[in-house]
Amino acid sequence: MNNFMRFFNKNQKNIFLATAVVIFVILIIVILNQYYIAQEENNQKIAQDKQLTTENGYSNQENVTLDNIETESVKKLNNNTIENTMKKFVSYCNSGDYVQAYNMLTDDCKEALKYNDAKTFKEYYIDLRFPEKQEYSLSKWAVEGDNAVYLVTFNGDLLATGGEKYSNEEYYTFVKKDNEYKINVNNYIYCENKNTRYVFDDIDVKIGKINRYSKYEEMTIEIKNNSQKTIAVTTNDAGNRVYLTNTKGAIYSSINSVLDEQDLILNAGETKEITVKFNKLYSVANKADKLIFPKIILDYEDYLSTHNRTAYSNTTTITVQYN
Repeated sequence: MNNFMRFFNKNQKNIFLATAVVIFVILIIVILNQYYIAQEENNQKIAQDKQLTTENGYSNQENVTLDNIETESVKKLNNNTIENTMKKFVSYCNSGDYVQAYNMLTDDCKEALKYNDAKTFKEYYIDLRFPEKQEYSLSKWAVEGDNAVYLVTFNGDLLATGGEKYSNEEYYTFVKKDNEYKINVNNYIYCENKNTRYVFDDIDVKIGKINRYSKYEEMTIEIKNNSQKTIAVTTNDAGNRVYLTNTKGAIYSSINSVLDEQDLILNAGETKEITVKFNKLYSVANKADKLIFPKIILDYEDYLSTHNRTAYSNTTTITVQYN
């Protein structure tokens, strides 16, 4: 101990300088990574703006007033164009016909947003978004396969608000199937069903659904421990948490996840399913393609009995290439 104190006192300045340099380098890496992510999202938005097209006779931006919605003929429109589908949906919402509006949602949207029935949808969406009749405008934002994503700007009835203008924005996705459109609302983009299993020695990882929202992704993951030991897939340590990445090295961390609150422990032969939220903005051009478990502890009981857990080495890293 005395030797250590003499060494520390003798080299105090160098130790503090080295520590400061390490902290500075870490901060630079974090700042550059955040800058890169912001640049990628901006470049993707520019690319999308360039590729926007008009389809089904519907322009990239359209303003629709109450005069165009509040007619009985609107509710008789076919759902064969985005224009007709949106008019019909808003007409139902404005008139309080929440059952018909609910029937225009995709099954994925109902499940992901927990709109289990029409009354739930009315309480948690229509009553909040349509407290009075709404006009709207649509701006096309992205197209991916049969999914067309639009930014919807709702404008409240000026007479109902005493002439005071206000607006709310959210993303809608129009999903085409059998030449008809259904809708994902409330910033829910779409669901991708992977249902693919990946085997790594004594650990199996299955990626189920990926629900994409405008500002984050939710991934359902099933993990099976085929070993004879208790393992920890993640620990409650910022450096050990699961994350997504892409070919350019951007990192998308887990947020508001059970993995951020406690260790994920699997006994020998045990299988667990978890849903993890990642801070990944929706982007057609900039998709994550890897799921990373940076530090899986292969003998959790041994790990718990170790004095210096940060130096524990009986670990492995798993990279799941899913795209």
